[in-house]
Amino acid sequence: MAAGSYFGSGQLHTLSELFKVPNASTSVIVLNLMLSVLSVAAPVWFAWLATKQIGQRFRLAEDYAFKASISRAYEGFRREAARFDKDMEAKLLTSALTRLDELPLRLVETDSHGSPWHELASSDVVKQAMKAVPGFAEQVKDLASKAIVAVTPAKAQPKSKPQVDPEQDE
Repeated sequence: MAAGSYFGSGQLHTLSELFKVPNASTSVIVLNLMLSVLSVAAPVWFAWLATKQIGQRFRLAEDYAFKASISRAYEGFRREAARFDKDMEAKLLTSALTRLDELPLRLVETDSHGSPWHELASSDVVKQAMKAVPGFAEQVKDLASKAIVAVTPAKAQPKSKPQVDPEQDE
C-alpha cells in the first residue's frame, strides 16, 4: 500500500509538472493522465479489497469463537442438568445443537463485488436512481461509452486486398 501510494504521488507530481509545460503534446498528457489514474486507483482498490476481506475474516472468527463458548457452556450446563432432570438435559442439548448448527457463512455478504465501482453500481442508491430518474441508465452508458471512445485511439482499418480479375490471369 505504501509503495503504491509512493508511486502514485510520484506520477501525480509528474503530471502536474507536465501541465506547466506550455507546448506539451496532447498524447503525452493523456498517457500521463491515464498512468496517474491507474497509479492512484490501484492502491485504493487494494485497500478496499483488503478492508472487505479483513471484515469477513473478523466476522468468521467471532462466529467460531461464539460457537466454542457455546460448546464449553453446554458441557458445564450438561453436568449440572444431569444431576436434576433428564428432560432439562435434552432441552439443553437441543438448544446447543441449534446454535452450533448455524452456518458461519451467514455473516459473509452474498454479493461479492470485484471493485468499488461494481459495489457502487449495485448499491441501493444507484438502483433507486435508475427507477426514479428517467433515462438514468442510458445516460450512464452514454457517458461511459463516450469516455472509452475518447481514451482509446481509433483502430486502424484493415487494408482491403486488391480485387483480382480472374480473366486477367488467363
